[in-house]
Amino acid sequence: MAEDLRLSCICGKVRGRLRDVGPGKGDRYVCHCDDCQAFVRRLGRAEEVLDAHAGTSVYQTRVAKLVLDSGVDQLAAIHLTDKATLRWYARCCQTPLFNTMGSGKQPFLSVLTFALDEDRRDETLGPPSGHVFTKFAEGDVGNVPTTATPVMIYRALKRILADRLSGDWKRSPLFDPADGRPVATPERLDGTSGQAPADANMLAHIEKRR
Repeated sequence: MAEDLRLSCICGKVRGRLRDVGPGKGDRYVCHCDDCQAFVRRLGRAEEVLDAHAGTSVYQTRVAKLVLDSGVDQLAAIHLTDKATLRWYARCCQTPLFNTMGSGKQPFLSVLTFALDEDRRDETLGPPSGHVFTKFAEGDVGNVPTTATPVMIYRALKRILADRLSGDWKRSPLFDPADGRPVATPERLDGTSGQAPADANMLAHIEKRR
């Protein structure tokens, strides 16, 4: 059964919700990639976010399901690499929040479940469907259930195409609906700001299926 789920940064300045979410409305994973690890460590939140194998619990869903009620002015975004992936956090308290593409015109949303209502997130979202990018995990993960990368990409692409074709990409609170630019100017690790180039691999998959 799909439900709404509250979202908040640690200090409460950024507040919102995920609308109509559940196991059938998105996909929950534990991501072990080195960029996810670097992101939460950069914010000083590794102990709170990462599991025993350095995994981050995320929930991927349609972009219009995210609603922000307050704290948009506290949002910050960073590019960890030259790829288009944009990492969002609350600068007021260094809470990691979302992963997106660099432009709203490539509507991808991955929410760190750490920011979701702790009392209801597991019941509402269900358990992770699998662990991904386990080659970057710490310790022995030989017995954890995994999801193949092509499967994860295929599921994400279906949502991206649905949001593009329906125009729902314009409803994301993280991007300007007129031009798809992020509402917070992205920063890079070298301290500069600006847009990263679009992820060629992701866009190639999208164009092939349009």
